[in-house]
Amino acid sequence: MKRQELRIGVIGLGRAGSGMLTALAQHPNVQVTAAADLYPQHLEKFKSEFGGEAYKNAADLCSSNSVDAVYIATPHALHVEHFLMAAEAGKHAIVEKPMALSMDDCDAMIAASERLGVHLIVGHTASFNPVVQKMRKLVVEKEFGELAFMSATAYTDFLYRPRRPEELVSKLGGGIMYNQIPHQVDAIRFIAGGLARSVKASMYDLDPLRHTEGSCNAFLEFHNGVSATLTYSGYDHFESSELSNNQGPKKSTQYGSTKRILSSAVDAEGEVAMRVDTGFGGINSVFSSAKPQTSGSLLQGELGSFIVTCNNGDLRMLPDGVGVYSDDGFQLVSPEPWVGLQGRGAVIEELYHAIFSKKKVIHDGRWAKATMEVCLAMIESAGSRKEVMLNHQVPTLDFDS
Repeated sequence: MKRQELRIGVIGLGRAGSGMLTALAQHPNVQVTAAADLYPQHLEKFKSEFGGEAYKNAADLCSSNSVDAVYIATPHALHVEHFLMAAEAGKHAIVEKPMALSMDDCDAMIAASERLGVHLIVGHTASFNPVVQKMRKLVVEKEFGELAFMSATAYTDFLYRPRRPEELVSKLGGGIMYNQIPHQVDAIRFIAGGLARSVKASMYDLDPLRHTEGSCNAFLEFHNGVSATLTYSGYDHFESSELSNNQGPKKSTQYGSTKRILSSAVDAEGEVAMRVDTGFGGINSVFSSAKPQTSGSLLQGELGSFIVTCNNGDLRMLPDGVGVYSDDGFQLVSPEPWVGLQGRGAVIEELYHAIFSKKKVIHDGRWAKATMEVCLAMIESAGSRKEVMLNHQVPTLDFDS
């Protein structure tokens, strides 16, 4: 039987929206019918490639009769407004992480989704990663005994990719806590069963010229006794790809290269121009986050060196699968391949099947709210220097449920 077609409009054609457009274009049962963005160059590129409707504001897109669902990739502070707008118009939605900047906003989005009968999926990509899914399966089946603890250690150039001024203001969703840490929390919660109990964290603001949280250490404990350590630093010094990819040190001139490129922007206006040029149809491809993932590697920079420890073995994320280290030596366990475009296709499939096959949504509002609760608790813990208890966690719903 022929699959039905889903018509999607994209709200926001920056880096995230650009990456999702590529994935949507490759999906055999999706038609991109509209886009909304503030920048004319993004809309002109969209019209030339997709020929769809182009709008300067989200409200007009949401009211279009040519759109069944929307992908929301606008600034974080606008996620709640744009989702509520879409939901009121009867549109299903994929929302970029973070879901929202407060628990109240998360609740408002969940309530609207349930009241209006529209699907809400939050696009964390980490637990869609085939390695993370395979690790979860190995843990559930106790292939290597009981799960004990996990670690995610990531060192990247995140802080020196071009930003709009608000992207460096923590309360507006700037820094790593709303942008990178949700990926680590998502993957760890997914493997551990979802029900985190408490968190203790420290955060660091190490560059007065990029005044926001750029580094974090956290200890996460689950109700089932599993624990996890999360480390992230985005200061463009050491790169954890050296650990996760077994590559060893890079050329000496490559360290700090993103920061040096950024320094060519002499003021905030120049940096915003750089930021715009990393969006759809932009020319600024030197920044890693603007490059689509096409290598086929299963590694995910936000997770860094990612290891799961069980009673009878350690499971490690490798470029081509799960590396298992046990009493029997080493073996590579191959996962299922990516669905569609790497990192994006499976998110689209989840929405598609929720609408047309009535499949249960895994990354729904309640799952995303629980992930955001952990991230917000880390911020609270770093400020109070105390452990913070969690109250809104939900269990993992496995992909084959």
